[in-house]
Amino acid sequence: MQNEHTFIRYLLFLLLIISLSGCRSYSSENLPKGLVADSIIPEKEMIGIMADVHVLEAALQMERNKNHDIRPIQDFYYTRLFSKYKISEKRFRKNISFYQGDPEQFKKMYDQVVEILDSRKKTLKN
Repeated sequence: MQNEHTFIRYLLFLLLIISLSGCRSYSSENLPKGLVADSIIPEKEMIGIMADVHVLEAALQMERNKNHDIRPIQDFYYTRLFSKYKISEKRFRKNISFYQGDPEQFKKMYDQVVEILDSRKKTLKN
């Protein structure tokens, strides 16, 4: 279990570093192309989505480690995830870009994602 916890933290850190590279700051007048103010996912909801994405990616990585072809299940699970939150992949990606525009706030969001994942892990252990 310790290896799994270390792996998840490593994955989160790696994704955070990748996400923060090339960040820009956005104002409401300067949103990413195709993103309008009413399509911005509220921060609290976005944090929940990001936590679910990390769980999904960890599960997919476990399958990759077993040399399984994950393409069929990857599409299925991402479709279910986006359906759960009533968003499209495109809207999710545009919102990630939007939130990356403020690296300090984005890091705070990721800190909350880690807290959610730690809480879920503790729940599963009990």
